[in-house]
Amino acid sequence: MIRRLTLLAALSAASPLSGASASCLHFGDVVSLTGVVALRTYFGPPNYGEDPHTDSLETYAILRLDAPLCVDADPQNYEPAESDQLEVMLVRYGDVHLNQYAGKTIRVSGTLFHAHTAHHHTPVLLSVDRRDDVRAR
Repeated sequence: MIRRLTLLAALSAASPLSGASASCLHFGDVVSLTGVVALRTYFGPPNYGEDPHTDSLETYAILRLDAPLCVDADPQNYEPAESDQLEVMLVRYGDVHLNQYAGKTIRVSGTLFHAHTAHHHTPVLLSVDRRDDVRAR
């Protein structure tokens, strides 16, 4: 019995607990994703929907992916794994304008990161830094 428990403990320690697969992406990776851009409006400050009469409105570009993705956990940065993600919020910087792509299929490159503020509306986000990173299909 002790031998069986020792073997079971050794096998458990050797297997990944997160269920991550070799095909999962990683937070911080620069990736290219394809999907259709949808513009969505959410309540913003000061109360993020608690008082719709006084809260601002914020419109964001959401990429509805052609295929679901998964992202491995990053325990060092306290980011949990995400699986079967069908939507990724696009966060633009600089001179990137995503409104012009609403309803269109695009291929977009950027850096993956995990949601961490009230402004983030999907668990996985993609930071798009340059106009050249967006291609209409």
